[in-house]
Amino acid sequence: MQAHPTVDHSEVTDRMRAIASATQALAEHIELLFVTNINDGDMRETDGGGLSNIAQYYDRRQADQIIRSLQDIGVTVVPFFDELSFLRAVTGESPASSRLRVVFTTAEGGTGSGRRALIPSVCNLLGLPVLNSKAHAQTLSRHKFHVHAVLRRVGVRVPGTWKFDGRWAAGQAPLVGTRVIVKPMYESQSIGIGEDSVRVADADFEAFLRDRLVRFGQPAVVQEFVSGDEVGVPLARIGGTTYSLPPMAYRQSDGTLFDDQPKTFDDENVKHNVRHVLLNAPRPLAAALDEAAVLAFDALEMSGAARIDFRIDVDGRAWVFDTSESPPPMAGSSYASSMAHLGFSVSEMLAVWLGICLEEYGLLSGV
Repeated sequence: MQAHPTVDHSEVTDRMRAIASATQALAEHIELLFVTNINDGDMRETDGGGLSNIAQYYDRRQADQIIRSLQDIGVTVVPFFDELSFLRAVTGESPASSRLRVVFTTAEGGTGSGRRALIPSVCNLLGLPVLNSKAHAQTLSRHKFHVHAVLRRVGVRVPGTWKFDGRWAAGQAPLVGTRVIVKPMYESQSIGIGEDSVRVADADFEAFLRDRLVRFGQPAVVQEFVSGDEVGVPLARIGGTTYSLPPMAYRQSDGTLFDDQPKTFDDENVKHNVRHVLLNAPRPLAAALDEAAVLAFDALEMSGAARIDFRIDVDGRAWVFDTSESPPPMAGSSYASSMAHLGFSVSEMLAVWLGICLEEYGLLSGV
């Protein structure tokens, strides 16, 4: 299936090709410190203190796959499977290295809104280049209420959004009769989302929310639910310009739309009932997705590679409902699927991400 040629991706493709080539030429001089968390394969959604982060971790097979893809670029990869071992290594005395050290982290141990910012903040303190979004964008993008407040302020179409932490922020709540989805404030990977997460605000709604607060162990965000196609738009910021890549639609494994139902934790992590297909968008919609995704990326101060997620309603309007400042660096992700349509392998995609980082820090020449 081919997308309408409304958004021309030839310029960004050429720029990414040049960056990947320049990165691979420099690769033997790079030591990439890869920081991630490892799960035990048990996709449990909760633990004793609320929601579990474990679905956002990689199992050892996935981590090894990412490491091999990075090694295929030609860089030396030094893996760390928790934040503490990384912190000990970079803050302790270590022998001087002739290689350029760069950090790539997917780690998010701990709890709360700022956990993704730990490693980028330390890297900033130590002067270590770090891939993709920096500390502020990592924190902001994981706070769903703040994200939607920022995007609404800059004119991006977002659903009505409210915060509940035992009381409504600013005393504002959805009107009775509004169909909404209830989510944990700080999570990704559909964590905390079940078939009962979409409901109509009624007289019993606050009791439902209080039960959810206990289960989540964090505030809840309540959002108007938009029925329709669910679409992710990958983006890359290169040399001060933000580019959108081919949009990918999230479909159930049999090819049907999620439409009037949410993409749940079980869909994402247990049943693996999610696939990605290239969106064949009408020209006005393709242009609207591109414009809104770029505006959202820039407003949230993202950098490197990221993704903006939309729901497209029956009238063809695109609503931003989620963001990902750190797309998964592996095959099968929506970002890798989009890059594949432009002719890039997973290793080439990672070479692009690394090259964008090097260019941002003034360490890549010839592009």
